[in-house]
Amino acid sequence: MLRWSSFTLAGLLALGCTPSMEIDAPEVDVTQPDLQFFGIPAGVSSGGSVMGYFKFSAAKLGATTPDAGTLKNVKRLQVTRVVLLAKTGIEDFSFLDHLNVDAANLGYATQSSPGQPVIRIVDYQASPGAPTGPKLEMPLSPPVDMLPLWVHTWLYLTVTATGYPPSIDWSVDVEFSLSVKITE
Repeated sequence: MLRWSSFTLAGLLALGCTPSMEIDAPEVDVTQPDLQFFGIPAGVSSGGSVMGYFKFSAAKLGATTPDAGTLKNVKRLQVTRVVLLAKTGIEDFSFLDHLNVDAANLGYATQSSPGQPVIRIVDYQASPGAPTGPKLEMPLSPPVDMLPLWVHTWLYLTVTATGYPPSIDWSVDVEFSLSVKITE
């Protein structure tokens, strides 16, 4: 353990030295609870797509003001895994044929800052006959780099589920595993 006396710290600051900090976290889990989806009307035989939306605040990573200057210390922001957990209205993900998770920094999967793309985090295709359950885990290799979108204090995420969703409204918890590096 490193200990500083107040004399040592005051001396370093007087000489123009400022302490620096680095956080290198290979796995930080962030959960969006109860992401809501509308049911597909009963009798639709061709299936369909439903979307759920949410936003992620940079304040969760230490940004305290709504400007890009406070975000310059984030040096790495990668998504390494996405997990969906069935909550209300569904027991498993057997209805799912395809799942996309997209991120943008100005609006829900529609626009990002000039020159910055909407980033596809997940492009999941269900395998016929694969076992299903109340948990759908999608490891990402290589990790998806979110840093290009990190010029605003919000990331907007859209989850699109395609297949034969239930006719009633349903919800999931969405868990992101992030690899983060912050320096100051």
